[in-house]
Amino acid sequence: MHLFSFTIKMAFVSAFLFSSFAVQAQCAYFQQEVNYKIDVALHDSDHTLTGNIEIEYINHSPDTLTFIYFHLWPNAYQDRTTAFAQQQLNAGSTRFYFAKDKHLGGFTALDFKANGQGMEWAAEPQNPDIAKLRLPAPLASGQRIRISTPFTLKIPASFSRLGHVGQSYQMTQWFPKPAVYDCEGWHPMPYLDMGEFYSEFGNFEVSITLPENYVVGATGVLETESEKLFLQKKVAQSLAQIGQMSADGSKKDSFPASSSQLKTIRYKAEKVHDFAWFADKRFRVIKGELALASGRSIDTWVMFTRTEENLWKDAINYVNRSVKFFSDLVGEYPWPQATAVQSALSAGGGMEYPMITVISKSGDAASLDEVITHEVGHNWFYGILASNERDHSWMDEGINSYYEERYMRQYYGSNSIDQNVLPDFILGGSEASLNELAYLLQARRHLGQSPETSSNDLTRVNYFLGAYAKPSHVFRYLEQYLGVENFDRLMQGYYQQWQFKHPQPADIRRHLETASGKKLDWFFDGLLGSDKKINYAISRAHTSGDSLLVTLRNKGQIAAPVAIAAVQDSTRLHIQWLEGFSGKQTIALPAGNYTRLELDPERHTLDVNRKNNYLRTQGFLRHCEPFRLRFLPGPENDKRSELFVLPALAWNNYDKTMLGLMLYNHAVFARSVEWELAPMYSSNTQSLVGLGRLQFHIYPGGNIISRISAGAGLRSYHYDRNERWDYHLKMARITPFLRLALGKKPTSDFYQHLEWRTLFVNRQEAQYSDINGIYTGKQWFTSVIHEWSYSGENRRILNPFSYKLALEQRNYEDLQGDQHYLKASLEWTNSFTYATKRSIDLRIFVGGFISNTRRNGGAIFAGAYNLISRGYNDYRYDDYYLGRNEDEGLLSQQIAIRDGGFKNVFNAGFALGRSNNFILALNLKADLPKDLPWKLPLKPYFDLGYFDNAMPTGQNDQLQDQLLWSGGLMLEFLDGVAGFYFPLANSKNISNLYAERGNYLSRITFSVDLQRLEPWRVLERIRF
Repeated sequence: MHLFSFTIKMAFVSAFLFSSFAVQAQCAYFQQEVNYKIDVALHDSDHTLTGNIEIEYINHSPDTLTFIYFHLWPNAYQDRTTAFAQQQLNAGSTRFYFAKDKHLGGFTALDFKANGQGMEWAAEPQNPDIAKLRLPAPLASGQRIRISTPFTLKIPASFSRLGHVGQSYQMTQWFPKPAVYDCEGWHPMPYLDMGEFYSEFGNFEVSITLPENYVVGATGVLETESEKLFLQKKVAQSLAQIGQMSADGSKKDSFPASSSQLKTIRYKAEKVHDFAWFADKRFRVIKGELALASGRSIDTWVMFTRTEENLWKDAINYVNRSVKFFSDLVGEYPWPQATAVQSALSAGGGMEYPMITVISKSGDAASLDEVITHEVGHNWFYGILASNERDHSWMDEGINSYYEERYMRQYYGSNSIDQNVLPDFILGGSEASLNELAYLLQARRHLGQSPETSSNDLTRVNYFLGAYAKPSHVFRYLEQYLGVENFDRLMQGYYQQWQFKHPQPADIRRHLETASGKKLDWFFDGLLGSDKKINYAISRAHTSGDSLLVTLRNKGQIAAPVAIAAVQDSTRLHIQWLEGFSGKQTIALPAGNYTRLELDPERHTLDVNRKNNYLRTQGFLRHCEPFRLRFLPGPENDKRSELFVLPALAWNNYDKTMLGLMLYNHAVFARSVEWELAPMYSSNTQSLVGLGRLQFHIYPGGNIISRISAGAGLRSYHYDRNERWDYHLKMARITPFLRLALGKKPTSDFYQHLEWRTLFVNRQEAQYSDINGIYTGKQWFTSVIHEWSYSGENRRILNPFSYKLALEQRNYEDLQGDQHYLKASLEWTNSFTYATKRSIDLRIFVGGFISNTRRNGGAIFAGAYNLISRGYNDYRYDDYYLGRNEDEGLLSQQIAIRDGGFKNVFNAGFALGRSNNFILALNLKADLPKDLPWKLPLKPYFDLGYFDNAMPTGQNDQLQDQLLWSGGLMLEFLDGVAGFYFPLANSKNISNLYAERGNYLSRITFSVDLQRLEPWRVLERIRF
């Protein structure tokens, strides 16, 4: 499969079992044989397939079998509880979960018989696409059995590989098939979208009956003479039709009516482990022929609709060239024909089957050529070398991707595989390939997984990395280390030894080590069998006689070979490969007038930190090129010391426009020390303001704590202005913190954190004389607030939820003396997903004081809980307000969704909704069932809350005074970054205060949460 639609061309472990890479296999090799005879009829009026299948199963194992596992993979689409359905949700898609029942599919009318005798069988309770068939008599070694069944297949809509779009049919993984039995035992596996297959070799005889105006492309050799003539006519028609408009002047490609006449076409295929076919009445057809080096000729075909016919008219050349490329480099193509079809596919950009591949939209000619080459290549690495793709995906996808990239370099140039990566002004001179960029994105955050991990245990991005990117990169690394000619000879030997068999990781390892005469532990155990990192460094260099002595250090975890180059200006005068080592090593190079030394000059090793790979030898020894400023974020340039710079612009009603620079040391790849600093100049107060953050990351590597982050944040700006006395009040907050990310499984959507922070809130307050109230100046006061919190978040696509349990403690002094409090709160949010991208969102907040010396003090103090959060009661200065202390006008209508989460606004003097004791609140909002014009993000909302006044003894409010509710409509943008709230109905106590506030416009509120737009926060929330 080619992940064209998934690969991060826009941006961007389960434990390794040593036995899987052991030098000696743990059991004697054998291979079962399965031969098929299938007769089916397609009914395109109701998208069903009916027929019979007869399977000859030959037991070549040394064991006596009493049962056989069967794959009923179409049953993966029968309901929303299957492994496929769950994987779709895990990948962030609800398309299948909310699909209509008529679009689902699966088998009915199964009735298995063995040699004509009925047999017991049952599907697994948890996996309806796996069945266990009990044999009526034991099947001894060397014996064979015939298993047959009728079946009716309801063909699902196109959710993955098998399916239909209208009357275009993609018939893949479509028939009952025995699971593989090898020396490791049975391999029953549910159908998955991400994670491919493992099947037994055999022969196929397939007959397909369908309306006669369908064009069919299939595995195998077409046996039906009338269909051969039909295709010949189609070729002639297609060549004449390509580029023509429809009768109405458009290029649309609607389905013609199905013929009332039926035809039956027959195919035979030998030495294959699967059979796929594709049927579409709209297909254009082009036929070609390819002569192989041995003198054999094979037929080549392409079949396509008008969707991208401008690209597909040349596709026969891509098929021919790719078949020849793999035949020359790996081994000759063994089958009589090769076909590529353009059709619907919801599982990547292309998918392979023996002798045939299906390709979805490609966009341009080079991309189409690349995907066809990748899928054609799978005839070798999957079709002929049939490894267990589910457990060892790198053996087919990774090796095949290596050859695909080699093909692209040969025909499109050395940079072709990265043709859609970000432009150079974003890359900033980084020479990293797409594969290396993707690898570093995960490796620097310690989120990678070993390629030798079962597909279903990999995260989405780690599947791309582990199955495709990393293996293809490291096989090129191995090629360069061994030498291209030697590598090609070794791989050709592997192909000859294991063609039409099931090679395991131990088999390719044994072959490469034996044939090369080299131990490859660093390759198989290190790069493929673990998530360990490579990190070599040049420590120092000095001349001694006619040698340059260079001290190298291995700071990584893999003792892999590495090349070192001595460079004069831009010319590499000397390149030498070094065998892997641990610790420190000094090597001798010929002395020379070099300008720098460079480790891994061709970037083969996936070194996790290349900044220590360079040593300049001019002037004084140093790493990297001279320092420079960089004005756009992007991957770091490992040859330079860089400081990222962006213009900083902010505004509030007291500082007015604030201009400055955002300086930071990281952009895309995580670093152990990260910092940001944004000094700005306030145009109104003519003073320095701004913000910053410094944090350190440690990765313990255990199962309990996955990351420790410690650091401090800084922010300073003006928060109030007095027009009468013409002064501004300023705040400066320093917040040291410690944050622990608790361990989780890589594929889990559940994230947990423990955090401590102390807020040193320094704020100026105006001072007035006690006698006549005249302003006498400003004085700084410091509040120290301690907060401990535990938070959890489940980011699953269906019904996600989060919670936060927090404790806050503070000692302070007021006019009545020393005071203190300890408060606790619980915030819970839950989205109830009722349709794709539509939910009803619930938020519950409970907050109360465990102890509070001002609990019954009457007046509301700064640490009180609030049903309505506004600037004047944000005593921790956690939120950014445009007019923090405004009491009228538009700026006074800004709120924050904290504490009670109400969306209302009153004048600051009112204590409604504020409590020294406790509050309870419930907030609801809902997506509308259908999109509004222009996709206006309008939602209804409702807030309900209770606050306890904790009045002095003898004073009590009634329930209606302490119960608030409000509802209306809201406009929400950027997933809650900004919102506008229009109240329509309110409790009486709110309505009374609204009457005093003024007209309806003064009741509309808005929220802005700019912190959610910080790039590093956005990156952390992306589903990896």
